[in-house]
Amino acid sequence: MIIVGKVSIVVRTKDRPLLLKRAIDSILSQTYTDWEIVLVNSGEDRDLIESIMHDFKSKSPNDIILLHINCNLHIDELINFGVSRSTGCFVTLLDDDDTWAPSFLEECISLLKGNEGVDGAVTQTTIIQETLEGNNIRFKNSYVFNNSLRRVRGWKIARCNLFTTNSFVYKREAYDKIGGYRKEIPLLGDWEFNMRFYLKYKIGVIPKPLANYHKRIDAMNSGKDFYANTSLTKHLIYDRIIRREYLKQGLTKGPFLFCLLVYLFGYINSFIKLTKSVIYRSDLFFKQ
Repeated sequence: MIIVGKVSIVVRTKDRPLLLKRAIDSILSQTYTDWEIVLVNSGEDRDLIESIMHDFKSKSPNDIILLHINCNLHIDELINFGVSRSTGCFVTLLDDDDTWAPSFLEECISLLKGNEGVDGAVTQTTIIQETLEGNNIRFKNSYVFNNSLRRVRGWKIARCNLFTTNSFVYKREAYDKIGGYRKEIPLLGDWEFNMRFYLKYKIGVIPKPLANYHKRIDAMNSGKDFYANTSLTKHLIYDRIIRREYLKQGLTKGPFLFCLLVYLFGYINSFIKLTKSVIYRSDLFFKQ
């Protein structure tokens, strides 16, 4: 049963209790209070997760649905699994290492309810760089990575992902109609989902950095790989795979121009990166 007005917040977690507690606190601080948490746990310590969620249940009357996963599903399959167990007419995602500003849900839902024909709402995102020191999270730096985002344009989203998963709230009906996230794409599935969403539905933009994307800048070097963000190398591999798929789609069922742009931007992005690399090396040479 889908409940009108309710937001289903799908939270994916795996062996990061320190970060999970911060993420849940961020949900509890929301000024929009008609929500449920669907926590999809793919980690090993079930007792610890259940203990954490029991503590949070004592602080809020809202539903917290806890799902333990035995099989090795990739991150986007976990989203689909969580959404399938949810009851809200709106859906959003919050990974266990990210947070929101207190007004995030309220402003997104207000945009969706107040604008007929708008099926998705996104905000700008603050990137927060941090380190882990024992059981403490240390802030290092922050910046808004998409502060020019005012409108979702086709050529821009064809070039790269314009917004993070935790900055996007959408209607459950739209999610169902485009088929959710693709299980055969283990990385960059959010970008591919966003492109399919854009091609069928209107996405409104709230030009405020209300979502926080946290990056551990020392996790890979400290031996705490489970606290690290996803590998850049793997992202590049699936970037090529997705772009090739869209070229094939454009040649068969379209939309041709958009799909062609998705493919061509792969080469343009590579050329830009190569040019910047050459300029950087030249600057280092002349400074010696």
